[in-house]
This record gives sequence, C-alpha cells and structure tokens, in this order.
Amino acid sequence: MKNLDESRKTLDQIDSQIVDLLENRMKISKEIGIYKLNNNLNTEDSSREDKIIKKLENKIDPEFKNSIRPIYSEIFSESKKIITKVKNENFKYGLIGEDLSHSKSKEIHELFEKYNYNLKNLKKSDVESFFENKNFLGINVTIPYKEISMKYLNEVDGLAKEIGAVNTIVNRAGKLIGYNTDYFGLDYSLNHYGINIKDKKVLILGSGGASKMVQKLAKDKGATSVIVISRSGENNYERLDKYKDYNILINTTPIGMYPYNMECKVDLARFQALESVIDLIYNPLNTKLILDAKRLGLKTMSGLLMLVVQAFFAGELFLDEKLDKSLIEKVYLNLKKDMQNIVFVGMPSAGKTTMAKLLSEKSNREFFDTDKLIEEREGKISEIFKNKGEKYFREVESKILKEVSKKTGVVIATGGGTPLKEVNRDLILQNSIVIYLDRDLKNLETEGRPLSKNLNNLKQMYEDRHKIYEDISHIRIKVIEDKEKNLEKILEEIKNYENFSN
Repeated sequence: MKNLDESRKTLDQIDSQIVDLLENRMKISKEIGIYKLNNNLNTEDSSREDKIIKKLENKIDPEFKNSIRPIYSEIFSESKKIITKVKNENFKYGLIGEDLSHSKSKEIHELFEKYNYNLKNLKKSDVESFFENKNFLGINVTIPYKEISMKYLNEVDGLAKEIGAVNTIVNRAGKLIGYNTDYFGLDYSLNHYGINIKDKKVLILGSGGASKMVQKLAKDKGATSVIVISRSGENNYERLDKYKDYNILINTTPIGMYPYNMECKVDLARFQALESVIDLIYNPLNTKLILDAKRLGLKTMSGLLMLVVQAFFAGELFLDEKLDKSLIEKVYLNLKKDMQNIVFVGMPSAGKTTMAKLLSEKSNREFFDTDKLIEEREGKISEIFKNKGEKYFREVESKILKEVSKKTGVVIATGGGTPLKEVNRDLILQNSIVIYLDRDLKNLETEGRPLSKNLNNLKQMYEDRHKIYEDISHIRIKVIEDKEKNLEKILEEIKNYENFSN
C-alpha cells in the first residue's frame, strides 16, 4: 500500500502541476485573443493546431501517442470558447465589414480617448446572428453591409432612411437604431476644402451605399443635376462623354483603393467644365484620380478628413454626448502625418540613402532604399546596365517602386532617375511628402555610377533632371556637407511644410 499511496501522491502533484500549466495556457490564449482582436488578426488557425499536435505526438513515448490528439483537441476547443467570449466582451464599440485589414477606424476612434474600439470581419452568413445577439453598444458599418444592415434595425433615423443606408448603429437598451454620419462627414469636408455644390452639375461614380449618401447631400445642397455612373445600366463608363459639361465628379467606388493603387477608369481631360474632383478613398491619400485632377489644376478632396468627421459624429451617438470639435483637426492631422511617407529624390550620390536612413532612425519609421531592393533581386545595378540595359533596369525600378510606395508612414530613398517617368512620379506622390536633396555637383561621386561617369555627364544630367526634381518635390534642401546639420534642416522643413499644408 505504501507504493500505491506514494504513486497516488505523485499523481496528485502532477495533476496540480497540469492544472497550473493549463491555467497559464488559457490565460495566454486569452491574451493572444485580445491582441488579435485589437489588431484585426484571424483568431482561428486549424493548420497551426494540427502542427502542434503532430509535434507533441513525436515527443511522447509511442505507447501514449494516441492520447495527445483527444486531449489537445479539447484544449483547443476550450481556448476557442475563451477567445469567443473575449470577442464578445471586448466588442462594445467597433466596425463591421467584410474585409477590414487596412481600416484606420480603430486608430481614429481611440484618438478620441473615450472608448476602446475594435474591428470585426464579418461573413455574410454571420450578419443575421450578429444583429440578433446585439452584443455591442455602438458600431460603424462599412462595405458591404451599409444597406443590408437596415433590415435588422428597430429604428432608422430620418436622414438615414432617406439615404437608404446606415453607417452607424447604436444599441439603446436592446433597441438598435441606425444613423448615417457619412453625410455630415462629407458636408464638413466640402466646406473645409471650399467646394460648393450649389448650382453645379454633379457626376457620381458608383451606386452603392456611399453613393446614395452623396446623392442625397448633392440634392440637399442645390446641385442642378445629379447623375450616377455604374458599371451597367444606361449611365455607364462607356457613355461618360454625355456628361463632359459636368462641374463636379465624385468617386464612391473602391476603384484605386489600396491594394489596387493607381487604378482609374476616368479620363478627366474629357470633361471640359470640370472644377472639382472628390474621391472618398483615403488609402492612398491621393488616388490616381486625385493626382490627375491636381495635374489639371482642379480643386480636389480625398476621403481622410471625411473618415475622421464621420467617426467623430458616430462617437457622439455612441456616447450620447457632445465631443470637443477641436478633436476633428487634431485627429485628422495626427492620422495624416502617420500615414504620409517621406520620399527623397535627387541626383545620384546626393545623399538620399544616408539622409533617409538617419531620418528613419530619428522618426522611428521603417526605411526602404529602392536601389538596394533592386540589387537584392537582380544583382548590382552596374551589372544590370551592362548586361540588360537601362530599359530593363527602369522596368524593374518601377516595379519595386510600385510595391514600396503603397506603404504608409515609411521613409524611402529613390534612385536618381526614378522620378523621370510620369508613372513613377504618381507612385511617389500618392502617399508622400517629397524632399529634393540638391547637392553641389562637385561633391557628387561618379565611381560605379553608370550614367554619371564624369563631370560633363553630371552637368548634363543635372540640367535634364533639375526641373523634374523641383516639380515633384514639396521641400527642396540645399545639401550641407554635415549630416547632422542637414538632418536638422530637413526636420525643420518637414515641420514647416506640415504646418503650412494643413
């Protein structure tokens, strides 16, 4: 009996250790669930679970191998229940949509410093149960649920009812009430950008929930004509010439939105009476449509300010209280600053890589060097020029730039010839403050640089490129041959530009 008692005592000790470890495991699962929820990450990964089980089966004595799967399947099942509970407990305020991987709504709402806000990717098959459960206090709604959400509501605000779409839903003691704060976001933004719709002919691209809101506002503001362009139907993209005398064009479609940057279905040059172009997209900060409009000297408005304003008014509805309106500008400027890239252009060996790297360290931003990225994929630049020619190099350069320029909040050093192509200039300008480093020719290096082998080449290159660098840049820095002083000057000019441009 002594051996049996000792064995049982040992088992009790092991069981106690297992319970402690199991408790720790569940606590960590809960922490992971909260982290994934806050960062809009997938909380279920069955392939990872299977890998863990197989790994553990390989560690245990083969005699007991078959016990691993049922035990750990049950552990994973209980972990999922904990994560589901975490989701329900933490999703008091948030955004629902089909794909929210690039949404800025969490950042915006939490800058109001009034409540936690989370993102919830919702499958169409789960929409009904989500609204039946009512496990939230206030939510925003985006593509594709702005219209279909209405059928689950107990009440719809008069304005939202007229529009036929909601973007904000508040739970008042189990009663779901729908609103449309996009309307107020657009109205505020139009005033901010000095765009007047009264007595104008307005052309709207897209026919979804956002389009319905724009149609309502345009009519309320006194537009003389409002035409909606859709992919099919009488008013489509093939018949845009019918409306070339229209004054204001507003894009409500996702065409040109990240990750499909630079897509555009409209040639603005065809519109003879166009005054203003509005794009409700906010990522990128400047779509191809907006860049084309700026090139034509038209008034423009992107969607970032509207996004902040509609969130502000949604927050007031969530809390049933008035918020300080100064928050709008504060949040907008913070978000815009965080999203903008800083891109360096200039002659070969102007110091773009050096200064970009120093700036990235100083500002805690990720750093990318397009020439280095090219060499990582294709080998030395001098060898590319020698073996495959400049045309091939420029194609690779554009491909690399297309990838890296989609990022936000980073520092990018470009090659000397990168801005020569118009497509590259658009890629650079879509998200960036552009800094032109203008370094004295006598200080430029020529060794190992295929196109600037001597001073005569450099002088001609500078003549050919200087105007392009100037035209694309927001800031021009006459380079000082002192890195730290140069960095101070760059930081000062960025600050001045941000204050002026905002």
